[in-house]
Amino acid sequence: MPQSLPDRRKPPVPDNGDVSLPNMFASLGGGVAAAAVFAVLTKGTLAGLLLAHLSPLPLMIVALGFGLRHGVTSALIATGLLSIWPNPAFGLTYAGIVAIPAMIASYVALGAPFRGTERVASNRAATAVLGAGVALILAFGAAVAIASVHFGNLDEALNPLRAKAYLIIEDMLRAQDLGDRVDAKHLSGVAAFAFPATVAAYALLIHSLNLWGAGKLVKASGQLTAPWPDIAAEFTLPRVVAAAFVVAAALAAIGDLPGELALIVAETLGLALALQGLAVAHLLLRDAKIGTVALLVGYFTIGLFGWPILLFTAVGVADAAFSFRARKRATAPQRRG
Repeated sequence: MPQSLPDRRKPPVPDNGDVSLPNMFASLGGGVAAAAVFAVLTKGTLAGLLLAHLSPLPLMIVALGFGLRHGVTSALIATGLLSIWPNPAFGLTYAGIVAIPAMIASYVALGAPFRGTERVASNRAATAVLGAGVALILAFGAAVAIASVHFGNLDEALNPLRAKAYLIIEDMLRAQDLGDRVDAKHLSGVAAFAFPATVAAYALLIHSLNLWGAGKLVKASGQLTAPWPDIAAEFTLPRVVAAAFVVAAALAAIGDLPGELALIVAETLGLALALQGLAVAHLLLRDAKIGTVALLVGYFTIGLFGWPILLFTAVGVADAAFSFRARKRATAPQRRG
């Protein structure tokens, strides 16, 4: 008889939600690491700012690799440490813009388990981004509303931002000899008004990139229990998101506090729709000979100038209306035949 070969199949991944000593150390380590990465903002250096971009990563790695309860524990530890030092306001800020959105995104990425069933069985990437986006909209909206009440109105709350923006813009205009042709006061007001919404959208981008990176790292370790999605094909936001984006963008013209809140919604959802637009581009260029080069040029242009991301937001809105990828999948068998 032929000798039986040893079973080389990979052993099943254990229940990552178990309360065990290694998992407890992972929770503690993740919380301390997350707090340390975010705390470098207190140094006020560019290197510290860049490093703080990775603050959601330890929490997401723990949540995806060791279970959601351990990720939440890490988030609570990090928030507690940052509330002790530097101060409670710093810890509250961390909870609102990092910990809570990171845990919501991780929860959805794991399938939103509830009572032994997964409530999100497909399209997890887009739903996770949307969940984090809603959390950021609420956090930044609440911060702006509280600041407006505290200072009396939105203009008074934005005055410090407007003053700093004015000095920066005035220096730039003086260097370009444009002082007589451009109104620095008006530009500084526009910049201050757009600042909270722009930071909210940027925070969503950071969370999305960290979620992708955490998923890749956990997958490489063999601890990822959720299936890895085909993001280019599956990343589709509900059509109501595109409708909400259009309405919020229109309402932002109202100005004052309602316009500020609408702008926060518009820019954050616009970033999520831009990610859908990028997914469309990835799928349409997947089989093209110059697809990789075209995507690299696109990402380089976005990173260099920033504003081209608006083009992908438009693509995302159009995809929500016309479902480009679904049409391509429907016609693909006919073309092969």
